[in-house]
Amino acid sequence: MKKMLLIGSLSFSAVFMAQTGFNKIALDAEFGANKAIKNFGEIRKGGFPHVGLGARYNVTNLFGFKFGLAYDGFNNRKKDSLEITSNNFKIDLAGTMNFGNLFNITQWDKVGKKITFLGHMGAGISFLTSPQSTQLDKSLSLTTGMMFLYKVNSKFSLWADAANTISIQGDWAYDMKEYTVIRRGIDKAHMNVSIGASYYLGDMAEHADWTPNMTGDAEAVAALKAKIEAAEKAMMDDDKDGVPNYLDQEPGSAANASVDTKGRTIKVEKVVDMDGDGVLDVNDFCPTIKGSTTANGCPDKDGDGVYDFADKCPNAAGLAIDGGCPVVNQKTKETLTKAMAGVQFDNGKATLIKKSTPILDEVAKVMLANPSYNLGINGHTDNAGDPAKNLQLSDDRAKAVKAYLMAKGVAEGRLTPKGFGDSQPKVSNATAKGKATNRRVEFLVSFEQ
Repeated sequence: MKKMLLIGSLSFSAVFMAQTGFNKIALDAEFGANKAIKNFGEIRKGGFPHVGLGARYNVTNLFGFKFGLAYDGFNNRKKDSLEITSNNFKIDLAGTMNFGNLFNITQWDKVGKKITFLGHMGAGISFLTSPQSTQLDKSLSLTTGMMFLYKVNSKFSLWADAANTISIQGDWAYDMKEYTVIRRGIDKAHMNVSIGASYYLGDMAEHADWTPNMTGDAEAVAALKAKIEAAEKAMMDDDKDGVPNYLDQEPGSAANASVDTKGRTIKVEKVVDMDGDGVLDVNDFCPTIKGSTTANGCPDKDGDGVYDFADKCPNAAGLAIDGGCPVVNQKTKETLTKAMAGVQFDNGKATLIKKSTPILDEVAKVMLANPSYNLGINGHTDNAGDPAKNLQLSDDRAKAVKAYLMAKGVAEGRLTPKGFGDSQPKVSNATAKGKATNRRVEFLVSFEQ
């Protein structure tokens, strides 16, 4: 199995990882023509202009990514002059493949060192507009193409590109007159032929476009094989202690000896349990504090596996993902949400109206069924009237809710009322509906600390 992995590593490294000592970024600019080939309406099939700007980033000398911005003007001919009838803007991200390096064209003598081929395929968004229409046609776009590059020098290349773009889920033809939504799918397509230039950034001698693949270099392949053989030796375990040679700091340890992660023999020390909690000090995360065997020797009063010093709810068993606190079930959340909208008072007073009591009875049942719950009762008002009076009114209303829940058997210490007046609106107070929403009592569950 190890041999197979090493062979696979050699193949992957030689063919796919390729070279890495090169400049990785290129800035591209292009100009050319377009030709509509599907749903072009009344526009002329072929025309100008096509312009684009882009940037390429090479991961290796074979693979990279290309970000591009492009514009295509679609037009018709009218009395020997061009009238622009629609404008197509495209933003896309594509993957690139350097076929010249993949097939070692760039290693050919003379001509081969000056030319290469770059394939690209990607997806993006197109926006089609027209001066004669108020519509904006947005669609997904898929573009494939091939670039022929000619190297001028280490910083500059010229190229020609042929590409095809299809639009998906657009609504209009290229003339922005014919509505195509009933067809959906691939609703229109056009081709581009352009010439362009690339400028390479970086301090290396060459850019990835012109860095040959090492698969054609026998010396480089031999060096790679030697590295893999050395890696294979390093991965072996000569003393059979379970630690590979490259990590083993004690390569000659005795057979069946207990070793640490660095291959060093573990010396057996006297068994010690300073805090007497049944967890040996060597394994005890809290060796001087008596704790629980289920919590690695650390205190865990609620037995939920979260140490007390890290438990936000040390007296209520919960989940580690929630900081050791219990999870409020969905039914309780729904009850408290209904209570926020259902608790109402006499206008301008802290007197509960009769139809508020059924939902408060439900809240009381939740609290009595969950003794670990504490409840924050927050009163709020709209912005009508004096802010100081609103603050007092909201506080009185929160206390009225507390008094009702206490009457139903909920302990006073588990209820914390507080008024906020009109300082925390949920929505704008500009409408009657907004004010009604802001006149509320919110219930926040917390847990025993």
